[in-house]
Amino acid sequence: MNSRHYKLYDFFARLYDRIAAFWHRRSTHTFISRFLAYVFLTSLILGFAVHEGVLPATGFWQFFKNPFVAIEITFTFLLVIEIFGLIFSIPVSVSHSVVKQFELLSLIFIRMGLKEFSHLHRLFDWEEMKHIVLAMFIYGFGALAIFILIGFHYRLQKKLRVREYFREYPYYKRVKKTIAFLLILIFIAILAHNLYYLLVHQHPILSFKHFYTALIFSDILILVISMRYILDYHSMFRYSGYILSTIFIRIALTAEPFYNILIGIGATIYLIILTATYNFYMHRKITKKPRYLRYHPQTKEFKIIISGYGT
Repeated sequence: MNSRHYKLYDFFARLYDRIAAFWHRRSTHTFISRFLAYVFLTSLILGFAVHEGVLPATGFWQFFKNPFVAIEITFTFLLVIEIFGLIFSIPVSVSHSVVKQFELLSLIFIRMGLKEFSHLHRLFDWEEMKHIVLAMFIYGFGALAIFILIGFHYRLQKKLRVREYFREYPYYKRVKKTIAFLLILIFIAILAHNLYYLLVHQHPILSFKHFYTALIFSDILILVISMRYILDYHSMFRYSGYILSTIFIRIALTAEPFYNILIGIGATIYLIILTATYNFYMHRKITKKPRYLRYHPQTKEFKIIISGYGT
């Protein structure tokens, strides 16, 4: 491997490690919790101030003309935090990061339901509420369905322990950390653009579809790099299926209501069937014991080794 590339990946990996270490500190999570509480209280106060005429309902302040918008704002910040958590899961495991994307999709559907609630002006006016409440129920149960299906997926993942050992595994991990670091920069750029649009045009446009597009390309890049190590058909099919499932998520984010719910639930079911089928083949192929993919320099091949049955 080119030494320049190695040094470059090592540089970005060390930057990523510093950011990840800061993110996983207990003090950081304490700060995030307090920050969300302050955001909610501030938004609530501004909402009532605009609603009561203390602040003008024009320009930037028109966004706070409904007091219930404080819920949407707080949950939007929560989603931003969850996206950073998703990025930090990429170097750990590809399968884990894909599941995190579905978790994020369920939270986005919850946010859409809360956004519908923020459109209310009179809480007990049924004529205004009936269509909004229906949309809230649909988004809420759609998110709940994905939440339940993700639980089944976690149970499937625990049934098969797969450990992969690569001759150049440190290089592979540095590459994934580099990709994760670049995704952090991309997401910060998206947030900066949204903030600029909010301050200049007085209208929020926070959307997650652009970030999911970047995730799709990063998943494909990781798959292409992993082909250097993963040579068996079943693993290649599983990783390719993961990419397809993330594309379904991207489509769900741009589909019309309530087709986005159906696409999201269908994508989650697809992920479960994919994982269950992969587990079935691996159990039949290598028994229930952990498998190891090891490189043999003599033959220049990767071979599957069952734990306790060879070296």
